[in-house]
Amino acid sequence: MKPERILVALQGSDSDVSPLKAACALAPLYEADVRGLFVEPDPAAYMLWTGPGAAGASVVSSAIDTVREEAAKACEDAKKRFDATIAEHDLGDAASFKRVTDSPSEAAEQARLVRLLVTCPRAAAGRGPLADFTAACMVEEGCPIYVPRQGAIPPKSIAVAWDGSKEASRAAFAAAPLFRPGVEVTVLHSSRNLDYHDRAASAPNRLTHWLAARGVKAKTQEIDGKGGLGDALLDAADTADLLVAGAYGHSRIAQFMFGGVTRQLLTAEHGPSLLMAH
Repeated sequence: MKPERILVALQGSDSDVSPLKAACALAPLYEADVRGLFVEPDPAAYMLWTGPGAAGASVVSSAIDTVREEAAKACEDAKKRFDATIAEHDLGDAASFKRVTDSPSEAAEQARLVRLLVTCPRAAAGRGPLADFTAACMVEEGCPIYVPRQGAIPPKSIAVAWDGSKEASRAAFAAAPLFRPGVEVTVLHSSRNLDYHDRAASAPNRLTHWLAARGVKAKTQEIDGKGGLGDALLDAADTADLLVAGAYGHSRIAQFMFGGVTRQLLTAEHGPSLLMAH
């Protein structure tokens, strides 16, 4: 049994491939086992009453049965892909699979005592069946998420968006096993729109000293967020394998849990993989 756990969210489609491979590649660095989680929302909670009488009830019942049959097939596909990927990475003794039928918030309780949730880019961007679950894990349960995109996994180069906030600190701490000697680390920072107190907290040397104690010599790069901080971060991290950043929660708008810079990072179609914590 491993001391840590990495959770990978599955939906029984081709979108599962990159999260599964990423979770298996990250597991040795985190000394973690891999738990595949197929999240099946309770269909009864999403069905609208179609009208009074037995006819309406029959329509609802039939629709629920169809949804459950499709979910069972998707779960079977997810399990097959999970088993094959685990075998490919020789993690048989450090892997498990679980199916849960619940609301996204209740299913997100599976993320407790978990080091990372690995999820597909589509779910992180607020689209698809795992979107609400992914957001609930990060915001409600405080579980960091890893979104595999382009670049090496484990990363050989890491960019860290640093402003001294508790969210940025949590993200850096979540990425700690990835900060290894030989990995190129760049601390991205900006002093735009910061008052005196914020400038002191956001000093990049706070992070570089923390990294130095782990045998990592990081360089710093000030970015100009004049044209938008999200775009500036993505441009500066373009050649990195991983971007580490804090997430800033806002009210849910247009099916997204986040706004501003966080939303830009989560919805970017290109760029490095993303590790984010709230």
